[in-house]
Amino acid sequence: MRFSCINLFLIASLVATLCLQTGCRSGGSLSSTASSSPRKQPIIQRIACLYDQRPWLTKLDQAGDRDPEGIKFRVFLDPGTGKGIWTDGEFKIEMYRLERNQQGNIDRTLVSDWIYPSSSMNTIKSNLLGKGYHVFLRWHSKSLAGQEVEIVTQFKDANGWVVRAGTKRFPIPKYSS
Repeated sequence: MRFSCINLFLIASLVATLCLQTGCRSGGSLSSTASSSPRKQPIIQRIACLYDQRPWLTKLDQAGDRDPEGIKFRVFLDPGTGKGIWTDGEFKIEMYRLERNQQGNIDRTLVSDWIYPSSSMNTIKSNLLGKGYHVFLRWHSKSLAGQEVEIVTQFKDANGWVVRAGTKRFPIPKYSS
């Protein structure tokens, strides 16, 4: 009896080693347990951020001036099909102030950051671009008018996969009255 238990252990170890080395997957016998697991979501390959020519949110402060206090844009999450989809996850958006130092190099300073679950975002549907999200951000610092900023948008899906969009630089307008 002891000999057969050792043989079974060796066979099981060999099968496990082969599966690890060759990337084996479970067969149909486990399909009943797989149906009770959460639905697998597609992996986002690319983020497309679309900004209007004037993306600014204004008159959000008590002064009611024309200086921007926020920004709006659209985000499309592409799983590789060329069309955006809605999926569970979290948006993290950072805004940096860009300033030239005495050596002429650019210093980046984080001035605002936002984290929103995709379920709380306003959704949009486009025939051309697929499904996407409206992003409306109000920044913390009121002294950004007349400054140059950089927006960094990233998305983390429910499995922890993170994808970043290309950064976008803007000069924020400053109005004289």
